[in-house]
Amino acid sequence: MATTADDQPKVDALSRERCWFRKDGGGGGLGGLGVVACFGYHPWFTHRYTLSPSSSIPSKRDHYTSLFLPPHSSSKPASNDTKLHTLLDTLLPFLPDPTPLQPLLQVLRQNLATHLAEGRLTMLGEVGLDASARLRWPTEARHVWEEMYGKGEANSREGEENGSEEWKRLTPFKVPISHQRAVLEAQMEIAIELGVNISFHSVACAGPTMDVLRSMKTKHGPHFTHRINVDLHSAGGWSPQFWIQAQKSLPNLYASPSIPITSRSPSAPSLIRAIARDRMLIESDTHDATLNTRYLWAATEWVGRLKGWKVEGLHQNRDEKEEGDWELESEEEEVYDHRGKPIDPAPEDIWTVRTLERNWARFMRLLD
Repeated sequence: MATTADDQPKVDALSRERCWFRKDGGGGGLGGLGVVACFGYHPWFTHRYTLSPSSSIPSKRDHYTSLFLPPHSSSKPASNDTKLHTLLDTLLPFLPDPTPLQPLLQVLRQNLATHLAEGRLTMLGEVGLDASARLRWPTEARHVWEEMYGKGEANSREGEENGSEEWKRLTPFKVPISHQRAVLEAQMEIAIELGVNISFHSVACAGPTMDVLRSMKTKHGPHFTHRINVDLHSAGGWSPQFWIQAQKSLPNLYASPSIPITSRSPSAPSLIRAIARDRMLIESDTHDATLNTRYLWAATEWVGRLKGWKVEGLHQNRDEKEEGDWELESEEEEVYDHRGKPIDPAPEDIWTVRTLERNWARFMRLLD
């Protein structure tokens, strides 16, 4: 899954090495080692992009000042405003020149369209909105941090994972949601036009996220709600009540809880219980490929336990024949109420793995 401009060719190369074609369900079948090529530009890096055309790219100073130093607000002390100006001036030489968004969108369109034309599975992602994200301190400016905070602080401050060799620090600068949204919507328009699913990053901005999704529903109608699906990455940290309203309003919205991210929230168990059976996905949400399987299975067990479903391989006194081989395309017998609406089976009659696999196949539109 791509996040920056540099990632796009890497995703393309890996997806060609590990082909996953729609016509046969996947590389060597649905259980094969295929790659779904996800192209897109992550909200953490939207500060790099200017909405101006290539013919009138703003200066580095003008670009970053417009993003990180909005007009002075009386609610903020002038002294703090001065400190931010000074800090930005100090870091400016180490920040990348602004890149026009339009050429990047052309690359995005080409990658998605090419994979679709070749029958490869592809998505838009990871894209979205993040109200909590702050600009990372440039690694090249590490000496500036040490001058400001001391070398001891440089080795023990926030933003660095224990045992990580990568030096990570955060500045106080945040990209305005309005700029993030402009970058996001430009990408979503391409996905909707081409009929490509979306992996949506939403952190600390459930309201703005729903504003975007509702605006796309209003603008495109069934072309959005019934032609593509949207997965809320790590379930977005949304409240259960907010999610319930969202899934009622958007028939194409799914959620994929993860152990590393979703479990941090005290409301995570209630959120998972609120996600409808046919909207539930899971993910690892880790950059470490060696942990993927472990985190995916942990999420499977977690979801199964909270939903009261049977978990393949763990269910006590299980019917081995019932738990064994099954066909993804074979539907479980539906039961309907007097109004013709399907009735969910009792939780203890639902198998977790096959439910998640079937949901994923429907999400990717491999099944009707």
